[in-house]
Amino acid sequence: MSNDRAAELPSPELLWHRAATLAAWGTEQVLPEHNYAVDSVGVRSEDVGNGWWALSWVEGGRAVMYGLDNDYSDTISLSPPLDLLAGGPAWLPWPWLERLITTEVVGFVYWWDGGAWAHAPYPPEAHDDGVGSIVPVDDDPVEQVCAALVDDGADPARVADSRAAHGRAAAASFADRPVLPAGQGEPSDRRVPCDLPEQHAAVLAAGMRGAAERDRAEPPGGAAQRERLVEWVRDNGVPEEGRTVLAAAFVDSRDPHYGQGQDGFQDVLRRRLFGEVLELLTAVREAEADQESGRWLYMRVTVTEDGSTVERAYDCLPHWWPATRSLVAALPGTVRAEMAARAPAWRPEWAALADEGICRDGAPAALCRVDALPPFVRPKRPGR
Repeated sequence: MSNDRAAELPSPELLWHRAATLAAWGTEQVLPEHNYAVDSVGVRSEDVGNGWWALSWVEGGRAVMYGLDNDYSDTISLSPPLDLLAGGPAWLPWPWLERLITTEVVGFVYWWDGGAWAHAPYPPEAHDDGVGSIVPVDDDPVEQVCAALVDDGADPARVADSRAAHGRAAAASFADRPVLPAGQGEPSDRRVPCDLPEQHAAVLAAGMRGAAERDRAEPPGGAAQRERLVEWVRDNGVPEEGRTVLAAAFVDSRDPHYGQGQDGFQDVLRRRLFGEVLELLTAVREAEADQESGRWLYMRVTVTEDGSTVERAYDCLPHWWPATRSLVAALPGTVRAEMAARAPAWRPEWAALADEGICRDGAPAALCRVDALPPFVRPKRPGR
């Protein structure tokens, strides 16, 4: 995918010449602008405190550019985590890039196929990946260094001579530049760093959203408790076009990020429910519990003039729960505890996504693609 940022980037040849010129110059004296160096994988700029960018060549006259702007790379905090390699061509040095992304915080990855820059699809909330502020797109960094040296009192003629000499050195180094071997296609088991609790929650929600409910019989117990809950919803539920509704998600008190000292429930805006409705939901959930198949995680009660409907979700994030990336919809600690309490045969295939190891080992790349995510919407507040 190319976009305006990609179209504005200079060619890798020009980026290399500028950066390699400064890298050669920097071996002679300390420069007032950025630190550049050529190493075994390419050329890299370190803008201390602000970020970094680097360029590596790949077999076949191709290149990859990658880096981070500490202030402007929105891409590093998205939930689910953004897969910066999604849609990448087969020739990308996949194993090398995976190691890079898992050992450093990276805010952007661009690839050059010999004619144009491109990058992974971004969701609309990724307003800036940082490339425009950390990579010299418009202003020649060599010009900036020359001007800064002259401003510091250096002789303009000597600065010009140094620029020419190190420019020639950069041009000569192009023939001997390091080149990474081309890849053989995207690995099928690729994972994406998932460092933040909210990113883990969003990955779990993506996995649960695509699942289905197992066939279950109507809970044999809890009729009296359900009737009391229905009456409460009739009197206190959220009005929605001729009906009143209560939708609630269970929260385990042991959840390290969302528990608050006692088991509870939250609504679609992630607000905790208290008082009588908390007692009623707890009573229904306990009365309907099954030792083998466990307890539900989500419930929706709908009351109309003609009657009432009680819907439960044990094994998925139900279709009636808002599809949004702006609020946490699935709670890893809560889901993990529920799955541990069930018989193994009643644990869905996605249950491993609740494991704490996701934050250590990364999330499946398939759940971090933009086209796999729900729309970026914010649920309306009840009554609006």
